[in-house]
Amino acid sequence: MDFVEKYSNWQDAIELLIYPALGDFVEDFDAEAIADEVLDYQDGGFVPAVDEEEFWEIVQKHNLSA
Repeated sequence: MDFVEKYSNWQDAIELLIYPALGDFVEDFDAEAIADEVLDYQDGGFVPAVDEEEFWEIVQKHNLSA
């Protein structure tokens, strides 16, 4: 069984999941728009709702520097 991290609020999920994935390039992307597409609210917390490949496809859609 795969363990999925659950975040207590939306901002925590952005700061602990999306920002680290973007690394030094965080300012080049719309992290909130990414969160809207990749996070789902389940059982009192926010969890990733996409696999890694889909995550990176969504990230590219929200590239502000392109």
